[in-house]
Amino acid sequence: MIEFQNVSVVYPNGAQALREVSLHIEKGEFLFLVGPTGTGKSTLLKLVYRELTPSQGQVVVNGEDVTRLPASRVPYLRRRIGVVFQDFRLLPQKTVYENVAYALHVIGTPYREIRRRVALAIDVVGLGRKAASYPGQLSGGEQQRACIARAIVNNPPILLADEPTGNLDPEMSQDIAQLLNDIHIRGTTVVVASHDIAIVNALRKRVVTLARGRIARDEAGGGYSPDEPEAC
Repeated sequence: MIEFQNVSVVYPNGAQALREVSLHIEKGEFLFLVGPTGTGKSTLLKLVYRELTPSQGQVVVNGEDVTRLPASRVPYLRRRIGVVFQDFRLLPQKTVYENVAYALHVIGTPYREIRRRVALAIDVVGLGRKAASYPGQLSGGEQQRACIARAIVNNPPILLADEPTGNLDPEMSQDIAQLLNDIHIRGTTVVVASHDIAIVNALRKRVVTLARGRIARDEAGGGYSPDEPEAC
């Protein structure tokens, strides 16, 4: 479903984020990308939804080389990928319902279909009673749930989450981790970039450790420790 083939990324300032990374993620898999800040986790995710393009190598999503995708086709790629950010990125003047619905409005979804899909997504994340609330009226965990609802409202086959528990307390982090696992069980391919040791160790999914822009470890059913091996 997602494949990185000998991918390197060098930023304009000369910093190298990734070094010859090759990684295959199967359809329906749940994978954690772990490692300290600055090891390339977010860069890998951005390559999948074409916010970045590699300096070298190929990124293949659903059989399509997205590195060669014309700019006019990128919005269609992103309709098949849900993205959850650490900083929520909710529109403050819109309710939970409106924030989630916005993702469908921009692609011209019919009104009746919007109502159906938004109600379902909000129910999946457990925010049915908060649909009319504004982001400022929600807890951090509730705001992240709203972000997840927005990311899954179009029923994408891939869900990417970039440090989804980074701004949450431990109890809320566990709730969000369980919600992501529930979405995975429904058949979605889930890739989570995180340095949250507790949720990685609790879920025991495939764990890919990045160090110095390279893959240092790739383990099915793995955990995460601060004392990870360094890549050469």
